[in-house]
Amino acid sequence: MPLKDMYEPCGQCGFDYARVDTEAWGRNSARRLMCPVCGWTAYEEIVWEGNQPHQIKRNESQGFGAFRLIPPGGYCGYNAFHEQPSADVLQSLKDLIINKGWKGYISLWDESERKAFLLLGSPLDKFAVIDNK
Repeated sequence: MPLKDMYEPCGQCGFDYARVDTEAWGRNSARRLMCPVCGWTAYEEIVWEGNQPHQIKRNESQGFGAFRLIPPGGYCGYNAFHEQPSADVLQSLKDLIINKGWKGYISLWDESERKAFLLLGSPLDKFAVIDNK
């Protein structure tokens, strides 16, 4: 798959590189698009007849932010908030990054500004040491 087919523009914040994840089984396949900035997500189901794809389902979900957590010595993907995260959820994620040695970031969607802001960490520097002092 060409690299350009692995990304699409976000339908919420306009970020050029919403991630595309795919899966296939028999004549059916699915695509999930997720913006790592604002958390907007689209899901499509596709059936293949011959060599022609026919979309049979598409859902879009507003994003309320996104996060990525990378455990020590491991890898983990991007995730989206599909509702405003509670203070407890945010505190749990912050604790992993600040106190438990995980890397990653947390962004939240600001509806009044119509953009996402970075709450903690960095999407680009997964090896950064977070100064929790």
